[in-house]
Amino acid sequence: MALGRELVIKRLMTPDDFVSVCVTESRSLEINNEEIDITKPSCADPGSKLLLQLMYGIQRINVQLDGAFVNNTASKAMIGDAVNQVVTPYQVVVPGVGTFEADFLISLTFSGDKTNELQCQGRMSATGTVGFTPVVTP
Repeated sequence: MALGRELVIKRLMTPDDFVSVCVTESRSLEINNEEIDITKPSCADPGSKLLLQLMYGIQRINVQLDGAFVNNTASKAMIGDAVNQVVTPYQVVVPGVGTFEADFLISLTFSGDKTNELQCQGRMSATGTVGFTPVVTP
């Protein structure tokens, strides 16, 4: 059984080393495929029932993060990416599914109150080609 906490986000820190960005509460990866309607009426029977026909359009890969802020090296680098608008390679490891790797644009929101830990919510949007390496099951 895969645990949700095993969904890991990693940032490229050196040319060959992806380091985990610590996310304490929740994270999710969405594969959003735009649908393009290519339905055409029958030329032989234009009054007949139309059957929906679709094709893929733009694909978006988005990641959401949420939790208490953890001040580690990869998290600091991610903040730098957001503040300085730097597009950087990240990996998202989905347990039992595989690893997604792409350049991501980062958006972050920090929040807190006077008695609890500083919270951080983030959105990562893949740009360009997204690599996918599926998990190989024996």
